[in-house]
Amino acid sequence: MVNINAQEYINKKYPLNGVCKSNSDKENKDKRRDEITELDLSKGKVGKGFLSNDGKTLIGSLKLEGFTNLQKLIIFSHQITSLDVSNCLNLEELDCHGNEFASLNVTGCSNLKKVNCSNNPLHELDLSTCNKLEEVNINNCPKLTENTIKSDLNYNIVSSKLTKVGSQITKVEDNDIRNILIIGITGNGKSTLANVVSETNEFTESSGSTAQTVSFQKSDIFKWQGKRYCVIDNIGFGDTSNLFKEEILFKIGEGIYSVKEGLNQVFFVVKGRFSPEQIVVFKQFEDFISETGIAKFTTIVRTNFPNFRDKKRCKKESESLLNQNEELKKIIESCNGILYVDNPPMSTIEEDDSEEEKEEKELENSINQRRRKESRKIVLEHLEKNCQEIYKLKEWDDIYSMMARYKVIEKNLVSAENGKEKLEKEKSSLFKELRTKLGLSVPGLPISANVEVNVIKY
Repeated sequence: MVNINAQEYINKKYPLNGVCKSNSDKENKDKRRDEITELDLSKGKVGKGFLSNDGKTLIGSLKLEGFTNLQKLIIFSHQITSLDVSNCLNLEELDCHGNEFASLNVTGCSNLKKVNCSNNPLHELDLSTCNKLEEVNINNCPKLTENTIKSDLNYNIVSSKLTKVGSQITKVEDNDIRNILIIGITGNGKSTLANVVSETNEFTESSGSTAQTVSFQKSDIFKWQGKRYCVIDNIGFGDTSNLFKEEILFKIGEGIYSVKEGLNQVFFVVKGRFSPEQIVVFKQFEDFISETGIAKFTTIVRTNFPNFRDKKRCKKESESLLNQNEELKKIIESCNGILYVDNPPMSTIEEDDSEEEKEEKELENSINQRRRKESRKIVLEHLEKNCQEIYKLKEWDDIYSMMARYKVIEKNLVSAENGKEKLEKEKSSLFKELRTKLGLSVPGLPISANVEVNVIKY
């Protein structure tokens, strides 16, 4: 490995009053600094060292001047101690991860949109003049804290990124309906929890692994402590294996259509300990929440927990989950806590049951009903404290309008001639619009960087 002073290397290969002389940079060879729009100085791109196959390693401090039209800079895996790109006013993307930065100067880089400065011992980071920033990766920058970062971006603990936010979080009013979305995989008690919270039997409960919820399903509005609530049970992130990608997208659009007012809380339901499968399912949701900040509105609900009344046992279980593995710890810490409940099934008493069987079922149902009521109280007390804001995607109202327009067309075409064929065309057009607006992390669909909301600033 050959160490080369970074500033001396730039001044030699890209002379301030000359043209690029680097044989390893064919794209920019013979260009002046102000003609270069993309500069790749990553390890291995700055030429091979004498008797070395690893490439030269840039060390020391570096200041880029004269690169007035530079839009993208890649300079990772070196040992640079400080980088100053404050004169690169057109810079849009910067990848400088894996160096030894104590400082990074991006002052005045008003066009900068994306930065990866992960794996650097940065002491502070001033992003206050970078008004177009959408994402900053600060993973494994242990010296950076809330007090040493100047930015309007939101910090997401799951992705270790600062992400751009919008303005779709509003305070809840006393008479507002508080919408609770319940998600999870099949057989984890999602629909049962919906029945317990809404104190109804509107949601079809399943005791097996077959999905019972095939669309978004809403409860009637119910009251608790003078406040109005509504529960929404969705198709489930683990219930989509037999649905087409477009149908999943359409169901998400329908979900937004069903709650025009927005969401107040999301319950991610798990049964038993967090299994590898449940972590995978959560991570389908994770990419979505990483960009939108919905983690702050998401509570993990552990169902079928026999000791749900024992606060010490609940606390011990939470500590155990936090120590299970680092990935799970990040998930839990990103959310709005864990609730422990028990929502046992209610047995149906059949006409041909014997008297003994009926008595056994009645006794079992009496016990189970009491446990469900106690669980309901735990959940609703949590909601009472944690439904102070209304959450919406930035595109929420637009998606609602799109779905409302489609519903009108659907109603008019039901009995029309060639109605089915025309409706399929309308639906195909709607899918394209939804892809653009949503881009959610559902199986087979790309993630869009345009999904934004406004949450507490970092």
